[in-house]
Amino acid sequence: MEGNFERIVKIAQVGGSVAGLAPAGIQQGRDVRRPVSAQIMQRKAPRPSTGVDPPKPLLGPSWIPWIFAAKTTASALLALWIAFAFNLDQPKWTLLTVFIVAQPQSGLVLAKSFYRIIGTLVGAAGALLLVSLFAQERVLFLGTLAVWIGLCTFASKLARNFAAYGFVLAGYTVAIIGIPGALDPGNAFFIAQARVTEISLGIMTTAAISHLVLPTSLAQSLRRAVASSRTELADAAVALLGGRAAAALWTRLLGQVIAIENLRASAVFEDRDIRDRSDVVRRLGVAMLGVIDVAQLLGRSADWLKACPAVPVPDLKGALRTAADAIALWRDGKLDAAGLRHSFVRASADLPLVRALCRGSLAPDEDVIRGAAAIGYLRDFFGALAAFAEAHDAFLSPQLQPVRPARFAVSNDGAGAAWAGVRAALALLFAGTFWILADWPSGVTATILAAVATARLATMEGGSEAATKAAFLFALATVPAFIVVEVVLADASGFEMFCLVVAPVLFFCAWLMAKPKTAGLGFLAGLYFASVAAFQDRMAYDPVGLIGTSLAATFAVALTAVLFAIIAPDTPEAAWRRFVKAMRRAFERIAGRPHVGPTEFVTSTVEALDQLRRSLPPDRGEDVAAVDCGFALLGAGRELIGVRDQGRSGRADAGIADDIACFLSRNDRQPLDRAVSAARAASVRCLAEVRDDGLGVADARAAAREMFAFAAVADELERCRELLFDHKSQGAPIHAA
Repeated sequence: MEGNFERIVKIAQVGGSVAGLAPAGIQQGRDVRRPVSAQIMQRKAPRPSTGVDPPKPLLGPSWIPWIFAAKTTASALLALWIAFAFNLDQPKWTLLTVFIVAQPQSGLVLAKSFYRIIGTLVGAAGALLLVSLFAQERVLFLGTLAVWIGLCTFASKLARNFAAYGFVLAGYTVAIIGIPGALDPGNAFFIAQARVTEISLGIMTTAAISHLVLPTSLAQSLRRAVASSRTELADAAVALLGGRAAAALWTRLLGQVIAIENLRASAVFEDRDIRDRSDVVRRLGVAMLGVIDVAQLLGRSADWLKACPAVPVPDLKGALRTAADAIALWRDGKLDAAGLRHSFVRASADLPLVRALCRGSLAPDEDVIRGAAAIGYLRDFFGALAAFAEAHDAFLSPQLQPVRPARFAVSNDGAGAAWAGVRAALALLFAGTFWILADWPSGVTATILAAVATARLATMEGGSEAATKAAFLFALATVPAFIVVEVVLADASGFEMFCLVVAPVLFFCAWLMAKPKTAGLGFLAGLYFASVAAFQDRMAYDPVGLIGTSLAATFAVALTAVLFAIIAPDTPEAAWRRFVKAMRRAFERIAGRPHVGPTEFVTSTVEALDQLRRSLPPDRGEDVAAVDCGFALLGAGRELIGVRDQGRSGRADAGIADDIACFLSRNDRQPLDRAVSAARAASVRCLAEVRDDGLGVADARAAAREMFAFAAVADELERCRELLFDHKSQGAPIHAA
């Protein structure tokens, strides 16, 4: 039997020419059953072993922050030594670059360095252009500079991974080069040349040490993530078939899909094998999304089926046990993908045919539909998991298998990106205006750092919190920085003593960067120390200048924190509104033009759902319910796309999609109720077609698929209604659109 998820299964399937889950004999109900133990003994195959199996790291994860901090410190000191040796103009930009580029994995460093070089060159060219046009008119210069930074920040919010970093860097590099260049137009070209040289030096030293000294391969991290996802997926599947709660496992796996895609995007810079298998990795992600998606439907339907004696399903427990045993063997490497699929075929043979179940049951139509749909979802789940196993084998195969390219669609929030651009532009305008009106000697530093902090934190999670903490940190760090630079370092002689004084501070900042919860704080602390110290080969110690620079840095991050708190603050309510807007656009494209495809819908919705999940506190019940509602909308949309592409519904799918989009636009219960009623009525009509003796086998299967789809849409929308409205009436409001 072909399930509703067949299209995504076919898209995700890698290798093999199996057109359906079961051969014709089983589809017609022939008894080809044998004990599953005998089949598993026949299909016992060694786990695929190739040269790309993930090796175990020499040091455990607990050592990674310490290794990263040591390597970053060594990179910073080496870069400063080279800058001192060649008497570069401002070595502090070399040190700043080291902290900006540094990443725990070498592949991330290479990827980030690539985009940093591009962003630096584009920013240098833009700075020279603005200086040549507006150097004599500071109002026009600051205005055009603010527009440039705003546009680059806007673009960075729409891009992904380090491409986003390249855009934001192209923005604030114009401020780094353009503002000093505008103050000295005659030397603007030499200033740009000096900044590009200093930044390039920081990039090269960081990339070299990261890649040569105790490298942490991103490709190995990707392979370990794939292996871990395979194990967790199998565990979740076994728990689901065994009737145990697995909702948390499926939610965590959703984040794993996004993490694997992000690792793939950067690992291509360091590993040729991953670069060649890039499309295979994406297919693996699509297949994994297919399993997660249908598992949500199966979990709720299986619970209903077990609790409803009106629609008995003979041999259901035996089929579930057969499938669970096969999945456990596949997880342990005792069964290959072909053996797993064949075991699923045998498990499907234990299930009744849908047409026979619909005709033979005397239960109410709604109960019959639910029971038949549960059987259909179970077969869909078998097909999706078998497709994932085949994609995983293709990833591990020593011989590269050609696959069709798969594109992961992204979920962008144009309004949020626009507000981020406005925030970055206002930061530069406010700081620049204060600098000009107050004639502040450290105003140049404050303006540049305000632009850098606001634009850079816009692409990082928790930017507002990091800016607030950094403002307090900078205020408190003024005295320790003064002691280190103006007292201790002033008595040091030679580069060796310089290293002894500076290395502990650099190590601590890098160690903070290695911790996910303090990464933004460590990054800003590194920027602060590099800015206030202003290292030179021949240091000119200036206590007043250090205090002024420290005040400028504190002012810059405080201004950033205020702007983040006022302009489009990142709250749970805002995260829910972004998700609702993304879902409304997707459902409008289900009914309208251009049509959204199944892969595009699932991948973009999953990314939006992952963004929602990461933006909400995990311990609040209403936020957990919001994520569950997102899963329900994902399932409903995927089923509607399947019905639309089948082309038999007479535009019923378009009407339901329009009602859902209307509900998401107005947060009104009436369109949602209308969509639920329409889906229920459509499923009843399909049930009547399935029961019709005059309908051919192929048409009956198509009608059964539509019946499952409309039943799933109704169930998922009812779940949304319960989460969004029934909770409100009980005093636990969900974030409204």
